[in-house]
Amino acid sequence: MSDDAMWRDWREHYRRSGMDPDDIARDGIVDLDAWANAPSKVLFVLKEVNDHRGQDLREFLREGPKYQMWHTVARWASGLLGGFPPFQQVDSWDAMHESLQRIACINLKKADGGSSAHMPTVNAFALHDRHFLRRQIESIRPDILVACGTWDSVGWILDLALRPDREEVHPLWDEKRRLWALPWMHPGRKDNVETYNSLRELVAQIPSDREQQ
Repeated sequence: MSDDAMWRDWREHYRRSGMDPDDIARDGIVDLDAWANAPSKVLFVLKEVNDHRGQDLREFLREGPKYQMWHTVARWASGLLGGFPPFQQVDSWDAMHESLQRIACINLKKADGGSSAHMPTVNAFALHDRHFLRRQIESIRPDILVACGTWDSVGWILDLALRPDREEVHPLWDEKRRLWALPWMHPGRKDNVETYNSLRELVAQIPSDREQQ
């Protein structure tokens, strides 16, 4: 499915459900050329947009990081794409801008939200759109999927092999899609150095060849 066709179908899905298709904020691969040349294909799965009704998150991110949340995502992306160099090397606008161009970001809830996500609503949208979200993720074809406060939803959207008797705190290999899924935190209001180092420790659990052992 082409990107344009996917969004046309998504809008029709909203229309059939009695929802306003103009509420949809598009997202996905930020810059196709930069993505093609990235050493790894990294997808961040977030909750919802804030004040972007009907707009395109990709266009917003091409201008570089704005607001604290996107600075944090950009630093994490720099680490994931660059082997986690010292924090000082990723803590510059140029480094953050470059890293944002080379990733993909999607939200579970495509309709606009507020400054603080209401997870029951986000999950209701994710359930309503689950087939489209699955197709979007599969069309992006990431090597690494970072579930930023969205791990529970990502688990049932992709039908991951989660252990119901324990909390997942390690990378999970998805054989069907050939990707590593990471349970991670939302980037809002987090200590940058601490979470950067914690993400590095989580990623260190992935085998060096990035295939299931």
